[in-house]
Amino acid sequence: MKRFLLVLLAMVFMIPAAQAVTRAEDIATTIILRGHACPGRTVSNVSESVDASGNKTIQATCPNGARYQVNVSASGRVSVQRLN
Repeated sequence: MKRFLLVLLAMVFMIPAAQAVTRAEDIATTIILRGHACPGRTVSNVSESVDASGNKTIQATCPNGARYQVNVSASGRVSVQRLN
């Protein structure tokens, strides 16, 4: 029993910690997964607004200077469009 607990304890310390994803990384990943070029793993100049219907509009700038608008409908549908 003691050996089992030692093995279990060793396994707990060997499991790598999960990395938290920042909001900027999440937005950049969404832009990339929708087929747009956004080099790097993060965005800057993030602005967000929500209308009365619950639709969310997020605008962000990628490291290459490209500005994108991410629209999330109240039902969860996501679309991305380049602004410049």
